[in-house]
Amino acid sequence: METLKIAFYTDSYLPAVDGVVTSILNTRAELEKRGHEVSIFAPGGKNTAVFAKKDKNLFVIKGIKFNKYPQYTIGILARENSNVFGIKPDVIHAHTPFSAGILAYKSSLALNTSFISTFHTMAFSDEVITSYLTNNKTVVKVSKYIALKYLKWFYSKTDSVIAPTIYTKKFLKNNGIKKVTVIPTGIDFSSMKKVNKNIARKILNIKPNDKIILYFGRVSKEKNVELLLKAAKPLAMHGFKILIAGAGPFLEELSELNKKMGNKNVKFTGFVKDTDISYYYSSADLLCNPSLFETQSIVDLYAAFYDLPILVPKRTAQEELLGYSRCGEVFDSNSIRDLVEKANRAYERNKRYDFNKIIKEFDIKITVDKLLSLYNRI
Repeated sequence: METLKIAFYTDSYLPAVDGVVTSILNTRAELEKRGHEVSIFAPGGKNTAVFAKKDKNLFVIKGIKFNKYPQYTIGILARENSNVFGIKPDVIHAHTPFSAGILAYKSSLALNTSFISTFHTMAFSDEVITSYLTNNKTVVKVSKYIALKYLKWFYSKTDSVIAPTIYTKKFLKNNGIKKVTVIPTGIDFSSMKKVNKNIARKILNIKPNDKIILYFGRVSKEKNVELLLKAAKPLAMHGFKILIAGAGPFLEELSELNKKMGNKNVKFTGFVKDTDISYYYSSADLLCNPSLFETQSIVDLYAAFYDLPILVPKRTAQEELLGYSRCGEVFDSNSIRDLVEKANRAYERNKRYDFNKIIKEFDIKITVDKLLSLYNRI
C-alpha cells in the first residue's frame, strides 16, 4: 500500500487527556508503525509547546484558554499554521468541527486535499450546553438548534464523516448529516498489562473482600457521575463501594455534594497517572460509565481487557458494545433500583461474561485497517 501523509487537526491534545486525545495517540502510533507520516495540528499554550519540542510533527496553533476547562485551548482562526503547506498532506483529518476543524477545512481547500472528520463528541447535547454555557432552558434550546445547524454545514464540507458507532451514525443521519462511515475508536491492547487483583488492591489500599464499582475518566458535569452518588446508599446496602478515579472541573463540586449526601462508600482519587491506570481496573469488580452523551466510550474497551463487566445506560452508544459480546448489563438511568439490581447481577455473573470478541473487534490494527481503506477510497 502506498504510504500516506496525514494531517490530524484537533482542539484537544496533550497534556490534556480525554477520549479524543487517546484516540489520536493510538491511531497515530499504528499509522506510523505502518510507515505513514502523521502530523498533528492542535491549539495549545506553553504546556503543549513542551511536547512540540520533542515531536517534530506536532504543530501548535496559538489560542486562548477556555476558562471552564483550563486544560483546553481554543485556537485562534486568524493564526493558521502555515506548516501544513510545506507538508502537503494526502489527507486532512479533523477530529473536531470547531476551531481546529475550521482550520483543517481551510487547509483542505487551499491544498485541494481530501478532507474527512471524526465525530467524537455529542457537543450539542443538553448536558454539554448546560455545563459549558447556561442552564437557561430557552438559551439551551436555541443553542442546540444553532449547534445542529452548524454541524450539518461543517460536515457537508467533508468527503466523509466517521462515526465510532452505529448509534452515532443513526443520530447524524437523523439530523441530515450524510456520507457517514462507521469506524470504531481502536485500542492498542498489546501495550496494556494486567495486574494481579490482590496486588493491585494492596497498592491502592483496598480490602480483599470489598465489592468495587469503578468510574474512570474525566469528572465533568456531562458525564453524569452524580448518578453514582445518588445510588451510593442503596449500593452500600448490598456491600458495594464506589471508586471515582479521575480529575476534572466538576470534581470539587461533586466531592462536596457527596459529603452533603452523607455517603460513606464513595472515594475520589483525583488525577491518576498513566502508570497507575492498570491498578484501578485490575482492582475493581465492575465498571460503570453513567454518561448519556458518549459516542462510544473508550473506558468500556479498557474494562474488557481487564475482564471487568460493564454497567451501561440504556439507549446509548455504550449499549451497542453488548451486541458484540455479552460483557455486562444495561440499566435504566432513570431508576436507581434498576442500577442496583444490575450491579448485583453483574457481580454475581462475573465469570459468565465474554470479553474476547470486544478485544478482537476493537483492536487498533483492525480499526486502522478500516481507516486506511477509507483514506484510499476518497
